[in-house]
Amino acid sequence: MMAAMSGAAQIDFATGDPDLLAGEAFHEHLRQRRAEGALVDATLFGMPARLITRYAELDAAIRDDEGFPAGPTYATTIEPCQGVTFESTDGPEHHVLRDLTTRELRARPVARFAADAIAPLADGLIDEFADDGGGDLIDLFTARFPFHVFGRRMGLPDEHRDRFFRWSFDILGYPGDPATGLAAAAELTACVEPALAMRRSCPADQLPGPDMLSSMVTAEKGGRRLDDEEIRSHVRAIFAAGASTTHHGLGNTLYALLTHPDAMDRLRRQPDLISSAVDEMLRWEPPLGVLPRIAPFDTVVAGEPVAAGEFVLMGIAAANRDERVHDDPDVFDLDRRPTRVLTFGFGSHHCPGTHLAKAQITIGIRRLLERLPGLTLTDEAAARPRGAILRGPTALPVSW
Repeated sequence: MMAAMSGAAQIDFATGDPDLLAGEAFHEHLRQRRAEGALVDATLFGMPARLITRYAELDAAIRDDEGFPAGPTYATTIEPCQGVTFESTDGPEHHVLRDLTTRELRARPVARFAADAIAPLADGLIDEFADDGGGDLIDLFTARFPFHVFGRRMGLPDEHRDRFFRWSFDILGYPGDPATGLAAAAELTACVEPALAMRRSCPADQLPGPDMLSSMVTAEKGGRRLDDEEIRSHVRAIFAAGASTTHHGLGNTLYALLTHPDAMDRLRRQPDLISSAVDEMLRWEPPLGVLPRIAPFDTVVAGEPVAAGEFVLMGIAAANRDERVHDDPDVFDLDRRPTRVLTFGFGSHHCPGTHLAKAQITIGIRRLLERLPGLTLTDEAAARPRGAILRGPTALPVSW
């Protein structure tokens, strides 16, 4: 049974007052909840939930594949739209599917891809607005760049790339709007189908790779290979989860720098620091603030009993600012080198797109700082990150 509501005023993490979920107000609420305990009462879509607020307890819960597996949540909430993927499975099947579908997201392939492809994609977009002197960097850049990169990495035709943003967010929105989510999944599948058929028809030594479609077509592990529907399902899943979170991560990183102009000036002078600073940027304002899970059976989370069917909110933004782990956690500090950051998770469901996400953010920031001198935020209130689950700015009005 749920405990009595805690002392802090309750905020619905899905439908609450947007102003209470914006900027530092959101983190102030999490700070109050963290002071109350490691597992506190919360609200999601008007329903009772439990919120994990502290680093150690969240880290343990994320890694607990036996007592608190992630697969059943994805199987219930998104699998009907995406299909069966490594997200919605656990155990041996999860590991096999993850290995067969994400080989081109590993560190070395991403480093090769980044060297050849990511900066030109960033520059191509910046070319379109560099002479304008101002605009909204969400519309101009962050809502396009990660989706163009993911499309190129996947091996999809460029002519569809300005529809990837809508498809990704519509698929993620399937639990609240099934019809729109299924329509977006069908449109993305229709885009994938010709490219997949072409790769199936080519001998392995004539495939156009190394891209993710080519890798998935040829991947084999212990005699297991992927069929076409498994490939389509993973394209839908990787696009929806990967590009959307990178979009918010890039937006949050830009917000961090635009509201800390001394840090931005330092990175202009020392661009080699950008890569090492990305973890601090993503610690301070992660693109996933809280990640909902459903307990698939009666279990124990953060030392307390949780009943089957209860929502548990993985408080990533709260844990990333846990004062038990980080000194002055609310301070954005380029000299911090945080190693205990839960933005991408740990364990078997650790985000496989971590290397590509960080490469995009690093290169995107580098190119914007190099090419937009005097970059300045013109409306801080409008630019504050919003939301609790997917979290990021909806506008970044700037001049340069």
